[in-house]
Amino acid sequence: MKTLVKALAVLGTAVMLAASPAGAASANAAHGEDSGWVPFRTPPFTVPAGEACSFELHGEIVYDHEFTRVLETFPDGSPKVQDWAGPLGVVFSNVETGVSARRDASGTLRATHAGDGSTTFVFYGNGIAPIFAGSPAPGIYLVSGNHVLVANPDGTRQFTKNRGTVEDMCETLS
Repeated sequence: MKTLVKALAVLGTAVMLAASPAGAASANAAHGEDSGWVPFRTPPFTVPAGEACSFELHGEIVYDHEFTRVLETFPDGSPKVQDWAGPLGVVFSNVETGVSARRDASGTLRATHAGDGSTTFVFYGNGIAPIFAGSPAPGIYLVSGNHVLVANPDGTRQFTKNRGTVEDMCETLS
């Protein structure tokens, strides 16, 4: 589940770089040779029925030119602050009905992991914010603007800031 959560959180990332060795060179040149940006690929994903939507939701990646970098680490070397950026397009589908919607999830995302097991995700631009069953208002949300999503140590998640639009893909695909 943690990999799915990370993959879905990363889905909301974007900037203007091509994801190739040349793109990585461009990213480092644009941000300084030692910027730490490296290519990242979001895999296709499936969210089982009942996890966020009442139906099984599938996300197929149609374009992906993302980069990631770690800005700060914990003493054990694991990421404490991590950024993602790069164009990302996804076709969301209701597996039961075949209804689908193509969305641009391009934006930037910063994840800050706290020592207590919580993570704060800050979205700028577009992004995908998953909120799973057991949390208030579960869904797979496409956000646009400036949004903050907090993942608590108990697995619950909630928005603490919403400036812009929020589309619940579960509602859109119902």
